[in-house]
Amino acid sequence: MEDDGRRETPAGAGSCQTCQLTTRVAVAVATTILVMGLLLCLVLFATWTGAPEVDQITSKASGEELMMMMMERLQQCQKERRDLNLMLHTVTQDSRCSLCPDGWLWWRSHCYFFSVGLQEDRQWKESAEFCLQHNSSLVVIKDSAEMEFIQGVMRKFPRFPFLWVGLTDAEQEGQWLWGDGTDIQHYMPVTVEWDADYRDCADLRGGGSLFAARCEAYGPWACKRDS
Repeated sequence: MEDDGRRETPAGAGSCQTCQLTTRVAVAVATTILVMGLLLCLVLFATWTGAPEVDQITSKASGEELMMMMMERLQQCQKERRDLNLMLHTVTQDSRCSLCPDGWLWWRSHCYFFSVGLQEDRQWKESAEFCLQHNSSLVVIKDSAEMEFIQGVMRKFPRFPFLWVGLTDAEQEGQWLWGDGTDIQHYMPVTVEWDADYRDCADLRGGGSLFAARCEAYGPWACKRDS
């Protein structure tokens, strides 16, 4: 991904932060309303079908009429859901309010950049510098859910041999540290295979395996930043 040179002015940056905050609030509110609306529809439907007066109505109504009443209730719930989805879609359309830059993926309050198909392969240090230039860092994997998310992205590409991550033992041989300074097993019980004196950088491969590799090797990478 190339930096197109477009930067926010201080005033624009403030507006963008306000816009992003507004978007987050709108998304949270719309999502809450959507979930509550669907639950309410289910509760009302269950209550309606179990009410005594409904028993009187259904005893007099034919099967076709009863089915029509049920369909009307269902259609009303579906309309409310569509309206909420439209509202949610509308509040996130302003490009200034995008939670992540173009080319980045949003997941669990973070933005991820996967270089494969977008950038030429780089050495580990060059990859880390790219992330730093884009207000991010090589990805630090903090739990199994995040590992699965990254693995899912990797599976979408047929030729994805490995992925540089923010893990190295360059400071002290055998002591693998994540980019935030924590020990390799601080977040998850993982180890680095193929460790050797001349392999000081770690890459991620299929199955969530981490391997030691020469930092001078070229490959794709993943950056991570707050959204």
